[in-house]
Amino acid sequence: MRRAEPRHDARPNSLRAGWGSFRRWRWTRPFWGGLLTALAGLAIFGTTQMSLSGLTFQLGPTGFLSWLVPAILVTAGLLMWFTPQHRVFYAVVAAVTALFALIGVNLGGFLIGTVTGLLGSALAGGWVPGRPVTPRNEAAGAESATEDTAAGPENSADDHPAQATPSASTPDQPATDISHEAPSASRQPWSTN
Repeated sequence: MRRAEPRHDARPNSLRAGWGSFRRWRWTRPFWGGLLTALAGLAIFGTTQMSLSGLTFQLGPTGFLSWLVPAILVTAGLLMWFTPQHRVFYAVVAAVTALFALIGVNLGGFLIGTVTGLLGSALAGGWVPGRPVTPRNEAAGAESATEDTAAGPENSADDHPAQATPSASTPDQPATDISHEAPSASRQPWSTN
């Protein structure tokens, strides 16, 4: 009689698949920039709700800015995620709003909100779309490197001239550096010959 093997729960596979889809989604947008910008809005809002023995910290016209500035930062952070093609515009809006929070709302959430907002807007503004690294891409990269080394040093430079570097040398060929050669007179437009 055969023993029945215990069935493994499908949850680890579904968690792995969910984490993989989240990673793919995260790579297609400025995730960390949007997250830090939204957290900056929450930090600024949190400082407006604080009180020390009945003393509340709010600046600006009767607390209106204590709602407006955090709302702008959280909205800009979310829009960085859901419309990454306009990320630079939202990054500029978030940076200006975070700087304005210094004078508008509790010194920008006691500087924590302003610094976090500026960092998040810088990350979002500087983000460029890229291709996520997947095991398939890593295997393809390792496979092409193996093919290049198997082809030999003389064939790999001919097959991929963009990957050849001037400092790369083989035992048969010493590296050459042409940066110390004297330029010709025809190349210098400022020469007075």
